[in-house]
Amino acid sequence: MNVREIIKEAVTRVNLVARRQAVPGDLVETAFRLLKGVVAKYNNDNLLSFTQNTFVTSNSLLTHIYDESDIIAGEHNKYFKNQDELQAYEITEDDYDNTVFAMVYGDPSTVYSINRVGTPLGPVYNWIGHNAFEAGTQRVQEMQNYVMMNHIQIRNVAKISSIYVTNPANGLPINIDLQFVPRSQFDQYTNDSRVFTAVPKSEGEWVVAIKPIIANYRNWKMTINFNEGIEFDLDTDLFIPDNYTELLIVALAHKLAIQFPRLDEAQMSRLEREVQILVDNVRTPKAMTKFLEREDNSWCTHRLTQEELAGGTWIV
Repeated sequence: MNVREIIKEAVTRVNLVARRQAVPGDLVETAFRLLKGVVAKYNNDNLLSFTQNTFVTSNSLLTHIYDESDIIAGEHNKYFKNQDELQAYEITEDDYDNTVFAMVYGDPSTVYSINRVGTPLGPVYNWIGHNAFEAGTQRVQEMQNYVMMNHIQIRNVAKISSIYVTNPANGLPINIDLQFVPRSQFDQYTNDSRVFTAVPKSEGEWVVAIKPIIANYRNWKMTINFNEGIEFDLDTDLFIPDNYTELLIVALAHKLAIQFPRLDEAQMSRLEREVQILVDNVRTPKAMTKFLEREDNSWCTHRLTQEELAGGTWIV
């Protein structure tokens, strides 16, 4: 269904415009803004199942997710794959004037600044290495984190729903579910805690952190489950299931009814109930999914390990 059609249907249902009349431009703009807010909220609440996606990557202490923007690289910071690439880079006068710093991926111990030497033929520029740990500035510390991150490009990540680390060994894979904690509480957990934190840095850009012992599981993979953002304009055709289309129409109608009161109390109550019914109908299939749990102790005092829990057996 076209976005303009969703807006037209919503404004008609709350008596803002007759069905055969065109919707005024200012009302279209307001409805479009409200619809964007509705979609963003429902996506963040995990109600729009068609936006859910998965990406599998390497297990890493820090993971940088980006799409079009990469603000955490830092302005006037440069990163190189190896020393050969660093030395092959032709330093410019603008680099020197902008106080460009450089680092090599995988090596957080050295930060490079630009040295200028005057010669009869003009200035010559070269890299000078410094002990990054002694420098200790915020900029250098951010660069140290950056060169140690696993950088992955994923399209339009609006929300990270869950993260698993998975043992890809032969036989039954072992999945460890990492629990989300806010960044402000992340440091209070021990280094073997099965937790993660995810911090949004810009639109579609995130930094994910897990604990060192979990990150050191060799050859394990990290599965990132996320909700993809929905980008649309007024002329976009939304190819989504019918029940979600109806939910967006009714939810938008409710928002418009609040902003432009035309309904009486009884009509408003019916509209609110309709929104709730549609939300419940979308949410119900998720609630019907049952999670099979096992007790984490055996018939005696032995406490099952993660591997034993996954396999359903107790190895003496």
